[in-house]
Amino acid sequence: MFKRLKNDFIKDTAILTGGTIVAQIIPLIFYPILSRLFLPSEFGLLAIVTSVTTLIGVIATGKYEYVILITRSKKSAANLILLTLLLSFSILLIYEIAFIFLGTLLSNILNEPSLKYWILVSPPIAFFIIIYQCYNEWCVRNHYFTNISINKITNTSVITLSKLLLGKGIIIPGGLIIGEILGRFISATACIYHSLKKDYLLFLSPSFRQIRFLIFRYAECPKYVMPAQLLNTVGGEIPVFVLGALFNATELGYYSMACMILSLPSSIISLAVRDAFRKKANDIYKTNGECHNIYTKTLSVLMLISFIGFSIFYLIAPDLFAFVLGKEWTKAGIYARILCPMVAISFVSEVGFSMFIIAEKMKAILWWQTEYLILTIISLSIGILFFNTMEAVLTCLVIGRCIIHLTSIFMSRKFSLGK
Repeated sequence: MFKRLKNDFIKDTAILTGGTIVAQIIPLIFYPILSRLFLPSEFGLLAIVTSVTTLIGVIATGKYEYVILITRSKKSAANLILLTLLLSFSILLIYEIAFIFLGTLLSNILNEPSLKYWILVSPPIAFFIIIYQCYNEWCVRNHYFTNISINKITNTSVITLSKLLLGKGIIIPGGLIIGEILGRFISATACIYHSLKKDYLLFLSPSFRQIRFLIFRYAECPKYVMPAQLLNTVGGEIPVFVLGALFNATELGYYSMACMILSLPSSIISLAVRDAFRKKANDIYKTNGECHNIYTKTLSVLMLISFIGFSIFYLIAPDLFAFVLGKEWTKAGIYARILCPMVAISFVSEVGFSMFIIAEKMKAILWWQTEYLILTIISLSIGILFFNTMEAVLTCLVIGRCIIHLTSIFMSRKFSLGK
């Protein structure tokens, strides 16, 4: 049985990696064009809108989508998705109303005048992303890995092409952000279409009695996982707000581009492996009460890939950015070099973090995310108070993040050993 699971794991990983590679090649091809169509300050504004979107998206779902994978039946999983969508729609509607009245205040705090208009697109984008995430969890649970690959290609293609077609305000101003919302809308629509096409009976006949049961059955999600994920998101996005407020939108644009480029290997390999790993590790854990063998082998391979790949990238980052994106983006390459160690370790830890959910260690998630936020704030504070240069602040951030990601790997390894 383990041999069959191992072969399936390799096959699933290959399918997901292949689809993800294609999905990421598309934006990679057009990054040199987008970097010449839009100014660094425009990428900085998009980074702020994206950060706000991420924050409100975490709160809106109650993180019920986290347990779609471990539900006992397809019907329960389908009702859990409906619960997540209904809850998120209601909460995001409240946010939309709040932003109408608070947009000017937020734009003044973050030193970005045009944000008072663009922040209004954050709730719709957040809802479209939630649809995409729910569909991804549904596919992982039901072993629809080919669908995940197709969906990833669709998602990145429409977002990138929308930004390209709306570049430089040819049709309307703010093409970078409008392209983002248009692309996310098309991607979410595709998710709904594929879900109903394959499993429409499960979604068209919801059981509100079961939805009520699921609210209490997985009450630890809004109680522990949602606050934990909110802490993680605040910790992840706080550099965007701090750097934008202390420096300027151009510097923030360089940082944003560095993060986008560095995220490519994580999207191509780490997240593809994570989805396949979660499914197989969950199956083995349910049967044996532990999954240490597949955990160790998976993370060992990822560590080797991470060390080799990011070492090479560290050496060539500034020249690579200047050659591909244009000389005006050389500083983004310098920032990418500084961020390399942090991304190399998180590349591995993101896969292992699945063990927190598989082992149902919800309280441990909250503890780790609290530590993540605290170390992020401390690292940024040290950089700002003692150095106050962009390079020094990023270096301090990297040191703090490396410590916390190593802690995640240690904890997830312990959870893989079982009870």
